[in-house]
Amino acid sequence: MSYSFGGEIDNSFCIDLWGDLAHRDGEERRLPRVLNHEGQTVVACFHVMDDRLSKAGYIDEDGKLYTLHYTTFQVFAENIEELLEGESVKYSLLQEKKQWVVKWIEKSDITSWLSSIEQKPILIEQASQGYKKWWKSQDGRLYVHVRNGSGIYAVAYAMEVADFTQLGLSSYLILRGFPFDCSYQYDRERAEVKNTMEMFHFQSRLYKTCDYSRITVPQVKEAQDIYLYVTGKKNYKREQPIEDFLLKFPELVLPIEDFDHSLLEFALCNGDERILKLITYIAKMANHHDHRSTSAENNADHLLFNEYLRRIHVFIETHPMNVHPLYFHPYRAVGVPVELDITEKNTVVTRMRDNNARTVSKLTVYYMTCAKEGNEIAAHIYRIYEPMLLLYALGGSIRLDHGLIEVGGSAFHPSSWQARAGKDPIDVYQRIADAWKNRNVEYAIDQIKRVKWDKKIGNTLERGFGKSNRNNEAFHSEHILSKLSHDYPLLQSDEGAIAYSICQRYLEWAQLVDRKHSVATKSPCLYEPFIEMLYEEDQIEKWESKAMNLIRLMEQESIEKYAEVLRKKND
Repeated sequence: MSYSFGGEIDNSFCIDLWGDLAHRDGEERRLPRVLNHEGQTVVACFHVMDDRLSKAGYIDEDGKLYTLHYTTFQVFAENIEELLEGESVKYSLLQEKKQWVVKWIEKSDITSWLSSIEQKPILIEQASQGYKKWWKSQDGRLYVHVRNGSGIYAVAYAMEVADFTQLGLSSYLILRGFPFDCSYQYDRERAEVKNTMEMFHFQSRLYKTCDYSRITVPQVKEAQDIYLYVTGKKNYKREQPIEDFLLKFPELVLPIEDFDHSLLEFALCNGDERILKLITYIAKMANHHDHRSTSAENNADHLLFNEYLRRIHVFIETHPMNVHPLYFHPYRAVGVPVELDITEKNTVVTRMRDNNARTVSKLTVYYMTCAKEGNEIAAHIYRIYEPMLLLYALGGSIRLDHGLIEVGGSAFHPSSWQARAGKDPIDVYQRIADAWKNRNVEYAIDQIKRVKWDKKIGNTLERGFGKSNRNNEAFHSEHILSKLSHDYPLLQSDEGAIAYSICQRYLEWAQLVDRKHSVATKSPCLYEPFIEMLYEEDQIEKWESKAMNLIRLMEQESIEKYAEVLRKKND
C-alpha cells in the first residue's frame, strides 16, 4: 500500500516487500534485504518520508518497525497500526487547511508549552501510543509531533508563521511547508519554491515540464498563497536570473572608482571591459544563491565551466605547470611573485564576501594588471577566468566536497577534468544566451543522450540518412538529429526508425515550447513518456507496440488532450 501528500512525489509513505533485483530459479526477482537484530530476523519492507527525512524501514517477527541509522537500528513504531495512526494526523491537517508551515524544534522549545496551564495543549490519544506523541493547541492552529530516540526531537505544524509564538519561538529561520514543500523567507516576506514545475502523473510516474526557472512568490504573508500555485488558480511572476542578467548586462555602467584608472584604459583598449563589468556586478550581488539545482541553470554552469577548463588546457600545453589545473595559480609561468594583495588600488574586490567569486575576481585583476605592465604571458591568463566570472554572476557555484568537484548539480573526480573540457572555443555570452533561449531543446538533447543506445538489442540494418534542407537554423531538429545520429548509429538503422521519429518530434515540440507556441505550452511534456520508454526498454522490436500502447493509454486518461495533439502531429 502507499499514499502521498501534496504535489511532490517524495511526500509519501509506502510499505511493500522491496529489495535488490536478483536471479533465482531462472527468473529475475526483487528480493528484500534480510538482517539480524538482537537475535531476531528483520526484513526491509517500507519507505517513508518522515517529516522530510527519507527513511528505509524494517519489520521483525513480532511486527515491530525499525529504521536503520547507519549501523544502528532505531524503533520507529510498535506496529503498523501505531505508524498509520500517527500518519493519519497529517491527513487531518489537510482537512483544516491545504498548506501548513513546518519547523523542526528541540525539546527545550516545547517543554514550557506542554506545561502551560493557560494554553493546555491537547494530547491526540489515538495517535500517541508507543514511540510517538501528537499534541495540538486549543485553537487547533498548532500541532506538534514529538518522538523518542535520536535525531530531530519534534516537528511543529502551524497554520501561519505567527502561530509559532505559542511555542515561544522568536526565530523563524529554516521554515518549510507541508504538504507542498517550500522555503519561507519570513524576514523578506516571500517564499521560494525550489525547482518546481508543472507536473502530471501517468502510469504512476511523475513527469515535469521543461520550464526550469526558479519560482518565487513575492510578498507572501500567508501560507495558503503557495497552495494556489499548485492548483493552478493563481499565477505568479517567475524569477529568471539568467534572463534578467542577459537583458541588463550590455547596459551596465562601469564605475570609474572601482578600478585603477590605468587598468580601466587598458581594458577598454583591449576590448575587455566586460570582464571588469562582471567583477563590479558580482560585488553588488545581494542574497547570492550558492546551491541552484534547476536544469536550465545547471546547463549554463556546465557550458561555462567546460570553457574555463578548455582555456586552462590550452594554456598549460605551452606553459607546463607543476600544479593541478583545477587549482590554477600560474604565477610561476608568468614569472611574478605569488598573487599579491591588489585590493588597495581596486576597492571593488574588498566589497565582496570571502568566497570563490572574490578569489577569481582578485586573480583576474592581478593578472590584468601584470599584462598592463607588459607581461605577455599574463595577457593570456586573465581572460582564462572570464567564464568563471560569468558563472558566478549568473548565480552558479563550484564546490569541493569529499575530494570531488561539484558544479552544475553534478560532481566529478579532479582526475577526469580533461574529459570535461570543451573541445571548441565558444563565445560565452552568446552561447549562454542561446542555451537559455532554447532551454527546452537543450534539455531534450540531454534526455536523448541519456538513453543507453549502445545497449539496445535488435537486428539493425543501416539506412540512408541525410540532412534536411528545410531550415538551416542552429537549433533545428534535423540539424541536431544529424549530429546525434552520427554519435548514435542506431538512429540511422531501420530498426531505429521509430526511435528516430520519436526523437525528431520530441525536439520539434521542445522548439515550439521555447517559442511559446500556445498549444505546446499547454502540454510541454507531451513526448516525455516516449523518451522514458526508449530509455527503459532495451528490446528494439518492442518499441513500436509500446509506443502505440502509450497513445491508447493517453487517450483513455485524456491528460491535457495529449492524444488529440499526437494525432494532429502525426497526420
